[in-house]
Amino acid sequence: MTELNASFSLFPAQEKKSERSPDYSGVIEIPADQVDALVAHLGTQPENNWKDEPVLKLRIAGWKAQSQGGKNYLNGKISVPMQQQTAATSNDDMPF
Repeated sequence: MTELNASFSLFPAQEKKSERSPDYSGVIEIPADQVDALVAHLGTQPENNWKDEPVLKLRIAGWKAQSQGGKNYLNGKISVPMQQQTAATSNDDMPF
């Protein structure tokens, strides 16, 4: 199975129309060859969040970046949480 490796970019809002408008917005890009990895993760066992609701988690990591036009933004990666990656690797190494 391919390991999930998607990315995102968040740009500062050019104009906030109200106090509730987002400060940043952008897109998540999931390469076509990563869709199977995403679907496989979505089929894993959920865990409970702090509200005790069942959820599936994805890890995000972001870095400050600058566009070719000089605009600052956040660029990042999306992956399966590290503990789930480790558990999946450990289970694959089992001889049975």
